[in-house]
Amino acid sequence: MSLHIEGLTKRFGGHTLFEGLSLTVRGPAVLWAPSGWGKTTLLRILLGLERPDAGTVAGAGRMAAVFQEDRLCPQLSAVENVLLVLPGGKAQRGAVEADFARLGMEGQALTLPAARLSGGQKRRAALLRALWAQADTRLFDEPFTGLDPEAAARAAALLRERCAGAPALLATHDRAAIEALGWPVIRLDGIRSALPK
Repeated sequence: MSLHIEGLTKRFGGHTLFEGLSLTVRGPAVLWAPSGWGKTTLLRILLGLERPDAGTVAGAGRMAAVFQEDRLCPQLSAVENVLLVLPGGKAQRGAVEADFARLGMEGQALTLPAARLSGGQKRRAALLRALWAQADTRLFDEPFTGLDPEAAARAAALLRERCAGAPALLATHDRAAIEALGWPVIRLDGIRSALPK
């Protein structure tokens, strides 16, 4: 399966974020650009949450995402938030808890309502929910925000393992995260700066 972006243009008033953007994504890749260059907007367009001014998106299939906001159900635990995306999810509880342990989150932290978790713990839950969801394409918007270097390295290892061979875009300007993932890098700023004036 491949994600195809053809001739995508997005403007806000007189400001053009990208114009005539065309990409084909067959496997995991990092979408890199400095802050404010349209990474989040592009992901929102791919998810159907925002309309482009021109262009098309095809081949995304079922999508899962990590947003900059965690978007967890605050009354549910971290594990319950992940189980929400799984049909018959309770049978997977042990495996989900094992993934949390891989990310350094165990014990009482797994029983607390999400509203009481730290920012880094919420981030782990949002990341695992996207990884466990039944999806053809996965999108990650700054998924390592709030994680200490060790937790970020563990998360990168899990992403490398679970996203291999399927379309995935991870938007970041964090060079350490890019190095940890080792994925091909799509430079959104380079594409934009190469456009004809």
